[in-house]
Amino acid sequence: MNRQAWSVARVPFIGALILFVATIAIGILNGIDVYTPDHDTLIGHVHAGTLGWITQSFAAVAILVFIGDRTLGDADLKRARTMARWVTIAVTLYVAAFFAGDAVPGDRIDRPITGTLLLLMLIWFTRWMFQNQRQVPKTIARLGLLLSGIAVVIGAVFGIVLGVVTAGQEIPGLSEKLTDAIAEVHPPAMVVGFLLLAAMAMIEWLLGDRPAAGNRAGVIQMWLVFAAGLLLTVAFISGLEEELAGPANLAMIVGVVMLLVRRRRDLKPAAWKGSGTAWFPRTSLLFLLGYLVLLTVIVAKFVSGAMDPDAMTPEDDGLLVALDHMMFVGVMTTALFGALATTLHGKAMGVFDKILLGGVAIGLPGFVVGLITLEQLPKRIFTPIMGTALLIGIFGYLREVMRTGANTS
Repeated sequence: MNRQAWSVARVPFIGALILFVATIAIGILNGIDVYTPDHDTLIGHVHAGTLGWITQSFAAVAILVFIGDRTLGDADLKRARTMARWVTIAVTLYVAAFFAGDAVPGDRIDRPITGTLLLLMLIWFTRWMFQNQRQVPKTIARLGLLLSGIAVVIGAVFGIVLGVVTAGQEIPGLSEKLTDAIAEVHPPAMVVGFLLLAAMAMIEWLLGDRPAAGNRAGVIQMWLVFAAGLLLTVAFISGLEEELAGPANLAMIVGVVMLLVRRRRDLKPAAWKGSGTAWFPRTSLLFLLGYLVLLTVIVAKFVSGAMDPDAMTPEDDGLLVALDHMMFVGVMTTALFGALATTLHGKAMGVFDKILLGGVAIGLPGFVVGLITLEQLPKRIFTPIMGTALLIGIFGYLREVMRTGANTS
């Protein structure tokens, strides 16, 4: 990886790692039942993870993927660095608005305001990816990242609408019913349309990206997941959840299964031996399989009527929270740290890599079991294991990112 790309990508990586500390600290204290966060802190915790950590790191990875094999002119390099800084600033302000709650006057109107700033930065960033796509070969990972960029912009629009609704404001030209429907689509649009698609793209990149030409199955899997996100969006807005949610989930499941089938050789026992930092994307693939299993169970419960969205039981809530953490921590976080490990260490596994990956591999399954069974003991045992490993990894990576560059080729 060349130093130009790293000099741009390290800015959002630094911001992401710092904000992730807040997410983990709150998660550990809540998981061991010594602290119950209020609503604003809990929402801040969620967005510090999904925006502060994941979205910023997604931007950093996309920078590495799109300009890592190129030499930029001074003007292009300056524009890229400016864009990276503004994405970091916008994400930080938006996350701060969630934590602030009522501390800022205006009935939380600061959230849609800072959200609009972030939306503009995400549009800028997605446009930048499309412009740079013209200068590099088309690959499966790059296609996934481009589609993820479109999806995160769409999800950000819905997030702003949700912020306006939360602030008690009306949107001119939109009925209350339509506004509420748009607000409700924000979470599924971000999880399926953005997070899942971005994770698949990063796994492809880390395991060895392949040209889009001649790899039809890889291209189809990305478009299927992107289409699933769009279908869910249309389903919620139009009120056709029963008619469209099924096809959307089917498209998503088929897309994920296609990735697992295409990369099945990477999961064979022999493939793990001596693979170094490639353990990260392989572990992410395993968690993706776990995500698929949980998702299938949830979809089956919805279809059978055993899970009613208007009358959720504690068991239902536990299953949904387990699904979220399987994606946020197991799939996305593992892949993102894999990008950092590969960039900073090449193929060699460092001490922090091993601690972080081992802690997540042990801690997350136990934490998920606690969520599903509603038992406090597994959460109290495995939350600090997972959280401590993540914190150790974060401080290790932060030290490296702040003081040194990446391996250069």
